[in-house]
Amino acid sequence: MPNASEPPHDARRQSAAGQKAIHLSDLCAIRPLPEPVIAEIDPVLTDLLRLAEASARAHAAARLARCDWAPREAVRLLAFEPLGIARPVVERSLVLDERDLIALADLGHDHRMALIGRIHLSAPVTAAMARHRERDCLMALAAHEGAILADTSAGDFMAVARGHELLQDTLAGRGDLSAGFVRALHAIAATRVRTLLVERYPDLAEFAAPEPLGQTPDIDADADRDADEVTRQLMSDRALTASDVLRAARNGRGEIADHAIARLTGMEASGWRQAMRRSPMRACLLAARAMAMTPGEAADLIGAMAESGRAHPMAPDALARARTDIYGAFTRDDARRALHRMGAGGSIH
Repeated sequence: MPNASEPPHDARRQSAAGQKAIHLSDLCAIRPLPEPVIAEIDPVLTDLLRLAEASARAHAAARLARCDWAPREAVRLLAFEPLGIARPVVERSLVLDERDLIALADLGHDHRMALIGRIHLSAPVTAAMARHRERDCLMALAAHEGAILADTSAGDFMAVARGHELLQDTLAGRGDLSAGFVRALHAIAATRVRTLLVERYPDLAEFAAPEPLGQTPDIDADADRDADEVTRQLMSDRALTASDVLRAARNGRGEIADHAIARLTGMEASGWRQAMRRSPMRACLLAARAMAMTPGEAADLIGAMAESGRAHPMAPDALARARTDIYGAFTRDDARRALHRMGAGGSIH
């Protein structure tokens, strides 16, 4: 007669399978194994994982995710588990092929967002993700430097971007869109985004564009040098803050605001001005996020820039949505890096 204190047979079997699965996955991750060995391990490990408890499957997923030679069927089994188990392999595993990633893109929202963690996303994979037309997923794809956005996904992006100005700005800020994608974006975009598209894609400059915003008003060279020196000294004294940026912007001191923002975000003033030329609203919100401004201060910064003619005025609800998107999508460091990318290639003029 079985001891009442012993676990049931099925539980013991599950635990034993889990321990074996852990040992095998650890073995696979130690060093590259010959293909014939992996081919022998794969069906055994896959069967064990089917029997194992969730904690053992999660352990195996974490170990195999970074293992480029991992057993393919075992990895595929783990990838289609709930995200609490699957996340490492969905985000990182190179064993999964394009067909697997497309299937994962159709599995559910959680798996789609986990795919954003991959370094590279091919056009068919991004198209599979985009066709679900989820605002957060499309924003993440638009900001993903390793995602290829092809004409096949343009219609799905535009269906959401038509009423989402920040998504328009993020897409226009990319430098790798196809001609068809650019034309589709231009057709639904706000005026400032059309201007940015013409600047970023000069070969497609058949689009009629108004004079761009974001230009720095004429600044006296001496005043600019003084601003550079004042902000440098404040920075060295650890006395330069986001409040100085707001004060200068509100008082029409564009040269002080420019140099203060540049120093607080770790870039050159020329880079900040280039970012403003490309997209004033996005540049201001990224800078505000990088400088740890409150949402109210971010709104004040855009308002001050609009009063000086360097940004478009925004309706409060549109500004609130854009600010929420930026603050939700970017950490301070991420915002700083994104701002630096926008400012790449800037000149002082």
